[in-house]
Amino acid sequence: MLVPRWAEAGGRDQMLKRFDDPGTRPRLLAEMEQNLKRRGGAQSLLITASADSRATGNNLQQIADERHESPLSAAIELIKAGPNDVASFNMSEADIENFMKQDFVMTGSDGSPGHPRKFGTFPRKIREYALRRRVVSLPFAIRSSSALAAESLGIKERGWLRVGYFADVIVFDERTIADQATYEKPELLATGMRYVMVNGKLAVEDGKYNGTLAGKALRRNAQ
Repeated sequence: MLVPRWAEAGGRDQMLKRFDDPGTRPRLLAEMEQNLKRRGGAQSLLITASADSRATGNNLQQIADERHESPLSAAIELIKAGPNDVASFNMSEADIENFMKQDFVMTGSDGSPGHPRKFGTFPRKIREYALRRRVVSLPFAIRSSSALAAESLGIKERGWLRVGYFADVIVFDERTIADQATYEKPELLATGMRYVMVNGKLAVEDGKYNGTLAGKALRRNAQ
């Protein structure tokens, strides 16, 4: 998020050498400072996982304050310590809503450890954007999370409630469906799921997971 692409050429070892190279360090630091400003400042970068466990769950500004150094210096030390996962809070809510309303936009989550989207994306879209704020209709939200994805990715016999299709069915309560995952507790399950059927087998019954593992990896030519 902060290191410019040219500085990453050659892999991690070469990148680390550039931090200490008098010939490249000034340019590298200047561009990192620009990237930090572009992302909204140090308080907008949350460390969700880090080789330095003390950093996890804190934003870059908090880490810098704790270490009594600049955010840029703190960032460099984190980079040198090992890999880090970072959530950047610089998206525009207006942009999210605008994209969401387009017919071709699918619901998706590039879930990763430490981020609530892994467990909360789909129920959040229904609760927040369809039911509460009415940015999209409930049928629109469901289609973009099921049929549209199956059709766009060429996944046959899924995404619709049709005779002969694989029975992947979710029955939820509109009054209680909601995401619960947070950055502090990213693996909290959503509420409101009454029944979940995967490949024709019940996995959630009356709101309780029963231990069934009926899912399988889908291959484009062998679904």
